[in-house]
Amino acid sequence: MKIKFRYLLILFLFLYTRSSYAKVIFIDSTFSFTDIYNSLLNDKPTSSEVILTVNIKNTLTYEQQLYLSIINPTLDNIVIYEDTGFVILGDLIPFTKRDFKHNNHVYPVLLKANENKKITLKVLKQWQPVNFRVNLSSQNHFIKTTNHDNFFSGIFYGIMFMFLLLLICFYIFSRSNFFLIYLSINCFMLLLFLQYNGLGYQFIWFYSTSLQKYIGAIAITGYFTTHVYFIRTFFTTQFNTNFTGFILKSLLVIVLFFGVITFIQLYNRSYGNYLPNLYYILLNALMLFYGILVSIISLYTYKESKRREIIWVFIGMLLHISNWIIFLNNDFAIFKPLNLLSNYKIFESNNFIPQINFLIMLTEIFVVTIFISINYHKLIRENNISSRRLSFLQKRNINTFVLGQEEEREKITEQIAVDISNDILHLKKSLQHFKQADEKKIIPAVLHDIDKTLEDIHNITSNYVAPNMQQMLLSELILTATDKIFTETDLKYDFSRIPEQFKLNAVANISLYRILQEISNNILKHAHAKNVTITIIKDSKSLQIKITDDGVGFADFTPKNKGIGLMNIESRMNSLNGNFYVMSNVKIGSTIHLIMPLKEIC
Repeated sequence: MKIKFRYLLILFLFLYTRSSYAKVIFIDSTFSFTDIYNSLLNDKPTSSEVILTVNIKNTLTYEQQLYLSIINPTLDNIVIYEDTGFVILGDLIPFTKRDFKHNNHVYPVLLKANENKKITLKVLKQWQPVNFRVNLSSQNHFIKTTNHDNFFSGIFYGIMFMFLLLLICFYIFSRSNFFLIYLSINCFMLLLFLQYNGLGYQFIWFYSTSLQKYIGAIAITGYFTTHVYFIRTFFTTQFNTNFTGFILKSLLVIVLFFGVITFIQLYNRSYGNYLPNLYYILLNALMLFYGILVSIISLYTYKESKRREIIWVFIGMLLHISNWIIFLNNDFAIFKPLNLLSNYKIFESNNFIPQINFLIMLTEIFVVTIFISINYHKLIRENNISSRRLSFLQKRNINTFVLGQEEEREKITEQIAVDISNDILHLKKSLQHFKQADEKKIIPAVLHDIDKTLEDIHNITSNYVAPNMQQMLLSELILTATDKIFTETDLKYDFSRIPEQFKLNAVANISLYRILQEISNNILKHAHAKNVTITIIKDSKSLQIKITDDGVGFADFTPKNKGIGLMNIESRMNSLNGNFYVMSNVKIGSTIHLIMPLKEIC
């Protein structure tokens, strides 16, 4: 008797809690569409089974093609009764076996002229009463609405995939885990959008009813796990105290609750029938606690570090909380003020996900992209400043090295002039007083060699240090540096295109002096030129020097066969941020073109 009484009680509760609705619709020439049922505007169903009865009367003298759309792609089971039989729709039916392929559950209704039809729908969500909408549309309006939804979805998912690609690119270039974690968060969010929009089951996992059934639980658990990991990783880098451990434990407990509640609802389907609002209340309570906790952490961390990134994380958290509150209410239709917000439409649509959810998601993408762009621009600017500072330090070191080299050369020259020259002069005087007959032939040779040595020493010292080199005018510097080829060739100077008193800075004077000396040596040793022309040109940005000779030239000049002299020229030109080019033809001659930016040499 106790067992029978229990069954009778369950049957009574089932019959008592069933929700049924009836409606009569007249089809005339002005008919376009109507909502037969909308739980965001009607009273929320009190059971997991809702029965709708609709009488459709065609008042026209010609047939009408209508479409009955049940708008919630995650409904488990829908049974549609007509006089001729019944049809079963829902997620329990594989998408590939559906007669009408659409992201929503659609049932075509053909009414002949002056025909009446009575259609009964049983909408069943086994474990929880949920929000859904039933819409009856004419063929034109159904096609128009479907095209609008497809166009809007294409724009949204196009932006979403471009955003994910942007995150992948930033991760590849930066190797920052923040981009990888945030990419995972958005991937799980994308799965939820695809599931509740119906496009996932329509285009991606259409073979698997099991995946359609459990993808929501997987996406929610993955979303909150990665979200918590992001918060934990981000705030751990901001401060390192015992508070971090408390944050991690608290957030992991929240995620654990989310996962437990989600899988309980999936496996214990009767649980939601006894306490239909418990799941919604628990989810919103956990969401609220999570949002408050992260907000407190953000405010505390910003107070401690004053870092701008925390503000962006806080704004992103507010957008996520807002999105989830509207998203959850749209699924369960519990809170009436939010029902109106969930039902708000910018344009007529049969998407189950509220348009405001799409707009919040696009706002988040825009905000995060702006944040990444600002930070990336800041990073590039800091890198440029660091690069310029490094370049400045390198040049300063090179300049210091060049000046130090010149000081050392002056000391060496002075030492040669004082010590070696005096020794050789003393030797010469001694030999001049030595008059043994058998050495008369040796002494002139020795004296000649000594004279040659003194001349070489003089040449060496004049090569290393020119009088007041660092303070010379440009024309004086060129004349002094090329005096060797002036005495041995027909050398012409063209100073007409530079100011008369034009002068370079000390470092540039030294470098240019050495470059011209190296070029002079190459002309004398290798070119065997008879005529040389040096032209100097100054414009608003650069100084150019062309040295042209009519020597033997060469045919196989490449960067690989540069001599030490040309490598020295290249090194000194690099220190001035300049360039040099060599053009040569066999038996015709060569031209060396030096180009130096004025900002580096003046």
